[in-house]
Amino acid sequence: MKIKELKQGDHVTQQIDNSTISFEVMSIQQIGRHFLVTFSSAFGIESARYLGEACVTMV
Repeated sequence: MKIKELKQGDHVTQQIDNSTISFEVMSIQQIGRHFLVTFSSAFGIESARYLGEACVTMV
């Protein structure tokens, strides 16, 4: 799924070493062509900035 299509409450995954980590989208805000996405996971809450066309893996 493209970043620009994410909505609050969506769940995405990421492979880190040999583990799959699940992240919940807490908020998403468009800033020009970029999107600031705040995620919550077992490790806490973090934000990242992406181009709208970037892709993520959905759960």
